[in-house]
Amino acid sequence: MYYNFFNEVKLTLIIFFGSAFIFIAQAQDRRVVDSLLSELQTAPDEQRILKIKAQLADELFDIDNQMCLRYADEAYQMATKLGDSTRLVRMARMKGQMLRGLDRLQESIDILTEVLPIARRNNLREDYKKILNALAIVHTFQADYDKALEYHFQSLVVRQEEGNKAEISITLNNIGLVYFKLRNYEAALKYYDECLALKKENGITYDLDALYINMGLCYGKLHRYIEARESMEQAFITCDGKCSDAIRISGEYGLGISYFWLQNLPEADKHLNISLAIARRVGDKLYQGENLTVMAEIAADLNDNVTAEKLLTEAEGIITELGYNELLMNIYLQFSHLYTKTESFEQASKYQSRYIHLKDSLVSEELVKSIAKIQTNFAERENIATIASKEEAIKQQRDLNAAVVVIAVLAGLLILVLQFGNRNIKRVNAKLSEAKEVIQKQNAELEIKNRQLDNEVDKKTLDLARVNQSLKQVNDELDNFIYKTSHDIRGPLASLKGMCNVALMDVKDPVALDYLKKLDATAERLNSILTRLVIINQINNSKITTEKIDFNVIVNDVLMLEKKKGLPQELQINTFIDPDLQIESDKELVRIVLENLIDNAIKFYNDSERIQSFIHIHIGKGENGSVRARVIDNGIGISESSPGKLFQMFSRASERSETGGIGLYITKTATEKIGGKVGLLTTPEGYTEFYVIFPPVPSSAWDRAVPHMA
Repeated sequence: MYYNFFNEVKLTLIIFFGSAFIFIAQAQDRRVVDSLLSELQTAPDEQRILKIKAQLADELFDIDNQMCLRYADEAYQMATKLGDSTRLVRMARMKGQMLRGLDRLQESIDILTEVLPIARRNNLREDYKKILNALAIVHTFQADYDKALEYHFQSLVVRQEEGNKAEISITLNNIGLVYFKLRNYEAALKYYDECLALKKENGITYDLDALYINMGLCYGKLHRYIEARESMEQAFITCDGKCSDAIRISGEYGLGISYFWLQNLPEADKHLNISLAIARRVGDKLYQGENLTVMAEIAADLNDNVTAEKLLTEAEGIITELGYNELLMNIYLQFSHLYTKTESFEQASKYQSRYIHLKDSLVSEELVKSIAKIQTNFAERENIATIASKEEAIKQQRDLNAAVVVIAVLAGLLILVLQFGNRNIKRVNAKLSEAKEVIQKQNAELEIKNRQLDNEVDKKTLDLARVNQSLKQVNDELDNFIYKTSHDIRGPLASLKGMCNVALMDVKDPVALDYLKKLDATAERLNSILTRLVIINQINNSKITTEKIDFNVIVNDVLMLEKKKGLPQELQINTFIDPDLQIESDKELVRIVLENLIDNAIKFYNDSERIQSFIHIHIGKGENGSVRARVIDNGIGISESSPGKLFQMFSRASERSETGGIGLYITKTATEKIGGKVGLLTTPEGYTEFYVIFPPVPSSAWDRAVPHMA
């Protein structure tokens, strides 16, 4: 084959980075799963257990399919026992999808067929549509094309009734796939073209890359090889370097067979090997078999019969156990050709018999009749709808004609009324002329008054500007005073702490030692207050610099700092940070806000031995692209009677406060600096909650923004 060192390195890098990205995503999802598993241990009743298991199945979907199947099955059994039809259908549908993903096709069909009438009877339309689609796909894999087509047409009718263009486009693509499997490539391309037109007309980008791949395969089967390769390349352009593993597998496979059709065998082999490597990494056995089969055909074309036999044997082993009959039939046919070529006529006859038997069982006369009947029924339904729409148009035309007659009569009456009214209009115009002269006089008087008012406004504006200038000067002097005073006091304060430390080492008298310790602690509190006053000055005079905020990094840094300061052993701190948060803000100000709120919650924790003290840090999406940060604790509590006073300078919530009531004032000042909002709530459980709303972009950043010219 055409492997070389460069291709080996390229494949290794693809596998490595793909695994790294999957690991990061799974680590983020795992936190939610661990939280649900912990909650499951203390769930009070079966209804709550059912809800948690359903959530676990949702979270593990396409992350850990074995565990997802386990919790979906357990939730399905519980929902059946409790008579919860909604969750029963939803979990059964998810179970069927997982069984299909694990290549347990018949089990998938059994469970989905069982709950399909339940979904229809309870009008669970979303699940009903998804079950129809899942059944159609599984039957396609099993080469039961008449059943697949019937389910797809049922799904198309439901989606057309709802008018959801995106879902209609998905079903059109799936119907095209069935016709592709039936080797009716013209019909398949017709549905693909209809799907593409619908997506472009409505700006739908979902699965557009997959559609281009399907169209490329059709072009290839119709011997339009250049269009096939261009369509495959367009698929990769569409996903713009962010293609999923599924798209990369099918896209590289499509490019491989496109180059194979163009007889560029080295390029075909390269793309097929890339597709095979990714398929093996993600466990996609269907595409492992597809790639191995085409690679075997390339090897046979190059007269490398040993490699061709080896590849086909591997493909047969994978596909036989899965039940993908369409591909298995192709493998048998290739075996027959290979053994005929190598004059192994006994083996060739054996595989020829297998091929004929499987083909007769799949593409039978009954299948053709069934597909024809399904197509006729669907076409008849469309014809009935067309006739109904034409009858509606005829009725509308009759109504329109009657309306024209009525309008003509009314127009004649209107002309008569206008003639009589014309005389009255002339009299009214004369009176309007008199009124116009009066209005002109009043306007002249108003103009004089407006000039006087403008002069008065100018005077008041000048006075206001002077007052604002005075206030600015006072504020600047106050900031300067705070800054200088803080720095001037820090020197003597540092000397005082130094003398206290020396005295604590030299003095032995217990009473004197007690006074010295209190003096040192007081000096430390004063130093903390001075530091916070300097921070307030820095916040007021800082310029906003925006960058993308990583809340995980900030919260971890704050908690690391708190651990260095010393955390109570009995205090439990839990964090949840939405991994999809996207805002830009001033990183230092955001850190100041979160640091003060978390430090405040730790400082006022409940030290009672009868209570498990905790702090919950929850940062998630807010409204209009904002981020809402919540710090909840079951500490000693803060009264909400006058929550606004807590954010004023030197307002203390408790005697435990060591900074003279400056921390929450700093929080409020920093939050308002970036255009946010901070507040205090009491949760329904009686816990204390401080919340902060961070805007997607700081208000000062908006002030600097310049609009783009067209």
